[in-house]
Amino acid sequence: MSRFFSQVLQILKKDLRVEWRSREIVYTMALFSVLVVVIFSFAFSAGGAPRHDVAGGVLWVAIVFSGTLGLSRIFEREREGETITALLLSPTSRAAIYLGKLIGTMIYMAITEVVVVPLLIMLFGLQFAKPGLFILLVFLGTLGFAAVGSLFAATLMRVRSREVLLGILTFPIVTPVIVAGTKGTAALMATPADPAAAMVWLKLVTTFDLVFVFVSFWAFGPLVSSD
Repeated sequence: MSRFFSQVLQILKKDLRVEWRSREIVYTMALFSVLVVVIFSFAFSAGGAPRHDVAGGVLWVAIVFSGTLGLSRIFEREREGETITALLLSPTSRAAIYLGKLIGTMIYMAITEVVVVPLLIMLFGLQFAKPGLFILLVFLGTLGFAAVGSLFAATLMRVRSREVLLGILTFPIVTPVIVAGTKGTAALMATPADPAAAMVWLKLVTTFDLVFVFVSFWAFGPLVSSD
């Protein structure tokens, strides 16, 4: 078990080291998310004031689409120079490769969310009654999206039009997570907030996460090896 987690850590450190040198993924994701929030804050405004009821949807649009941009580039790096071939030929566990990529993706998405959420609060004038519940909801929603997205991004590395196919394959499957995240966030952003409703959606996100993470963890090895 210690060998497995050592392999995960090595994969993660490699990706973070490369990103630290260029910062292209984080900058791209953050810039895209900021633009989404700013544009929608003007688009969904009534009498010059942004509507609070759409803020949850705006947040998740920013998270999902910026996450898709990041996933595409994360695995594009592995295709360049056939790095993925070297990884698959090494004694590294397929599960360790997947878990390392998943954690790295979540870190990039978390950095983007740290930038976007304060901007969303400022532009939409939001207040949270249960910030801890909100953070947990966003974390679990991000996990569900990243789990499925990482699986498909790795599978499509050598496929033409992979950027388009990634969204086409990922979005229908993660729709329950996106819907539950949006509804739960909207319940927490409402005036007054409805933590009970948010808890219902949080449980739904948790259930989907358990299924998505398990299936993706199991399917990653066979799908990548057959690529």
